[in-house]
Amino acid sequence: MKPLPWKAGVGVAIVLLACAQQAPADDPPAYDVMFKARLLPAEAMAQVSIEIIQASHVLRALDLNAPASRYADFSGDGSIAVTNERVEWLPPETGGVLHYTVAVDRLRGGVHDMRLTADWGVFRLDHLFPRANARTLVGAESTSTLALEGPVDWSFETPYGPANDADKPVSVINTKRRFDRPMGWAIAGKLGIRRDRIAERRVAVAAPVNTGFRRQDTLAFLRWTLPTLIDIFPTFPSRLLVVGSGEKMWRGGLSAPASLYLHPTRPLVSGNATSTLLHELVHVAIATPAAQGDDWIVEGLAEYYSLEILRRSGGISERRFEDALEHLAQWSTREDGRLTDPSSGANTAYAAGVIQRIAADLQSVGQSLDTVVQGLIDTAASTGALDREALKAEIERAGGSSTTLEKAASETRPSQDLR
Repeated sequence: MKPLPWKAGVGVAIVLLACAQQAPADDPPAYDVMFKARLLPAEAMAQVSIEIIQASHVLRALDLNAPASRYADFSGDGSIAVTNERVEWLPPETGGVLHYTVAVDRLRGGVHDMRLTADWGVFRLDHLFPRANARTLVGAESTSTLALEGPVDWSFETPYGPANDADKPVSVINTKRRFDRPMGWAIAGKLGIRRDRIAERRVAVAAPVNTGFRRQDTLAFLRWTLPTLIDIFPTFPSRLLVVGSGEKMWRGGLSAPASLYLHPTRPLVSGNATSTLLHELVHVAIATPAAQGDDWIVEGLAEYYSLEILRRSGGISERRFEDALEHLAQWSTREDGRLTDPSSGANTAYAAGVIQRIAADLQSVGQSLDTVVQGLIDTAASTGALDREALKAEIERAGGSSTTLEKAASETRPSQDLR
């Protein structure tokens, strides 16, 4: 394929691993990065470029995790070394461009969780721009921007805002990562979009037209519940994108940084009072993965708080809240739910019950699970993962007992033991 014909752009932050060289100037060395992708619906793929703009040799190397099964056609300036799983790019001293192609469609459990059709595309930006290690001068500062293109009548929505104008790319800022690449869900095509500002957050709900996704209902639900969620999780992102899809996609919800995917058939609140949307919003709020073996913690918190947020916001009564927890308890008993990694179904129902018991233990000594969870998130921000030892420490720091946690954690099953 021919390289993308875009002109050089100005970019936003991409930061990184440092090498042992020192910059000659007093000011920190700096460079710009422009991430671009053109969607090609007829081929279900994207043409991608990463452009480095630098006055001196600040960025020395970019090492991308790019399996050959999905990424191909690498070309560009400087030296490019391709193996089966990785690509190492050494750009010229004054910058350059790396081009490649990506297969957009991806299957999850036999159905698509990312898809590019003639009318729309739903995909992850961190799928187009894969994880990478970068080697730079010590103390290097950078800025990164993002631009998306496709058919002339398409719109493009990202967690960073609309990306409809290649001449005015959107800024990409991620303070939690050294390599500041675009991440999260994105949607493109002939879209219906509803926007609002809720609890000082910019919220967009976008889905392809004529797919049955209830955008205004979803936005109204967020106006009702998001302020309560933010009271519990005050570090919730400043922007949120909810994307919907057509029928032939994963029939559930999936979270990502500052964004989530929701299938149009999922109810905002199900018959047992649980909410897929709120469950995924809690994942967005926590924003940190679980440590190996502890997936049940984040899944249990997400399921428990999806009910707790509805209760606090007045969406369900106290009795309905208790009935919903009892339903989860019965489900976990009926199907032998355990604490597992990964956690889903009856196992997550059981994990939610463990979180409920921890919350009750804390309440009995005048403390709140909210305080424990906020401390857990703060700790995970520095360690990179949530784990049971950190949860135990936060419970004890709040003056509670970790007995419930220790008893339940001793029953944890590894993923290979799952039926």
